[in-house]
Amino acid sequence: MATFEEVDLDSIEPGDIRADTRPVPVEGIPGRYSCVIPLAWRVVYAFGGTTMAAASRAAETELGRDDLSVVGAEATFCAAIPCGPIGMQVEVLRNGRNGAQALVRLWSAADGAYNVDGPGVGNDLVVVVVMGKRTETELSFQGVDAPDVADPLDCPGRETAPGSPFDRIPYHRQTDFRIAMGEFRWGTALPPAEPRSASWFRFNNSPITDAGHWEPAVLAVPGDILGPAVHAGLGGQVGFFFVISLQIGLKFIADVPTDWVLQHSRAQSAAGGFASGTAELFDAERRLVAVATQTALLRRVDSDPGATDA
Repeated sequence: MATFEEVDLDSIEPGDIRADTRPVPVEGIPGRYSCVIPLAWRVVYAFGGTTMAAASRAAETELGRDDLSVVGAEATFCAAIPCGPIGMQVEVLRNGRNGAQALVRLWSAADGAYNVDGPGVGNDLVVVVVMGKRTETELSFQGVDAPDVADPLDCPGRETAPGSPFDRIPYHRQTDFRIAMGEFRWGTALPPAEPRSASWFRFNNSPITDAGHWEPAVLAVPGDILGPAVHAGLGGQVGFFFVISLQIGLKFIADVPTDWVLQHSRAQSAAGGFASGTAELFDAERRLVAVATQTALLRRVDSDPGATDA
């Protein structure tokens, strides 16, 4: 059972997703990078989409190919990663004229077996990143439409039931999350419904670069969005539970020039303690920018405010 540690939310500095996932080269070790994931991105551990973003950015930095764009990333979460210092080792698998691939092993350096600048390499998270050269072509279409929902500021914000443990999650203070389809009220006896959700997402500190669009890798954060669809399918009467990422795949389709991203997620199954589903991400103009796949572990939450992490 996942549990919470009481934290003073007002003492935590606001997160900046671009700064907080920026890879720093480690001197003397080729392909080695580090960064520090601050407590702002904590759920019970560091939010999975945040660590995936850091690993993907390390791969892009090591490849150093301004002529290529990231087109895909596949992440496997092997162990929980606490907020704090992390190490990343990048192995370039291929670096060709029109494409490149790299593998990243990421690990916690807070109190684990491996240091950021030591000889060993951990694998708390393993990410394979694919980059390619985008070209204009007549071979193109958008095969899905954005759901017909209201604009973000016309949608209700995140709500939690009184006493909900989710009121104590620092991560939720770093984003603006608006429910665009269905209801998402933990602890309320909502009946099971279609396992589908639509929501608007934006970072409080914008991830838009000087180039006029998001740092691509940070789309892993809104791409980690299976929970609301699973909640819709199970209904609100089942109590608090976590959707803990085991694998996330992200297909990057287009740059994101808007602060808001529309998340349209579906859970195809929840059985045997696991759930799987997909998410389509659209910019504020309803253009498809990414598609995510996700497999996750379902785990109940101990809402005792005095509990500590298991």
